[in-house]
Order: sequence, then structure tokens, then C-alpha cells
Amino acid sequence: MRGKRNLIMLLLFALTIILSACNDKKAAILSMDEVRDLAQQGEALSWKDFEGYPFEDVGSGLYIRKYEINDDYHVLVGGGSVDTAPLYINLVKRNGEKIDIRYDDIDHFIRIK
Repeated sequence: MRGKRNLIMLLLFALTIILSACNDKKAAILSMDEVRDLAQQGEALSWKDFEGYPFEDVGSGLYIRKYEINDDYHVLVGGGSVDTAPLYINLVKRNGEKIDIRYDDIDHFIRIK
């Protein structure tokens, strides 16, 4: 009887681990295609749209989250509070050039070298 109980506990533990791993729908870094999709929301884009993506907190006094895309680009989302609309959502090139993806053309920005 004790062995059966231990087996059930082990199976429940394994099932919990498997289900929690499956629930993470955005574990990967942000891709340029996802940035393009997000940009379609325009001014409706919010902090919540970036939940689940890994970020680095680079703010000092403001909330500024840096989302890596690849070796050439990252996204900075910044504002005074994560409970209000971001002040900016910038796609940034490694050379420092940037655009706000809510208002500017991402594909045009990427083509300009």
C-alpha cells in the first residue's frame, strides 16, 4: 500500500513539472516577427504584451526593460509605472538609432543602414 502511495505521489509530481513547462507560452526571446506583430497594436500596446519574454531591468528611477532580439536589435519599454501606458516602446539598433514601434515603420528602419 505504501509503495502504491509513493508511486502516485511521484506521478503527481512529474505531471506538475510537465504541465508547468507546457504553460510557458513565451519562454523564448522576442523575435523581430513578434515585434512586428506587436507593433500592429499601435497605442494600445502595453507592458502586458511583453509578459513572458525575458528582459533586463536597465532603469534607474523609471521602469525600463530591455528585451534582446538578436545581435543587432533590442526593444526598450520605459515608463513611470508598469500600471500605466509606457512612455515609449523603442526598437533600438546597436549603433543607438531608435524608433517607437507604436508609430514608426519597422521595416523601413531595418532597411536603413
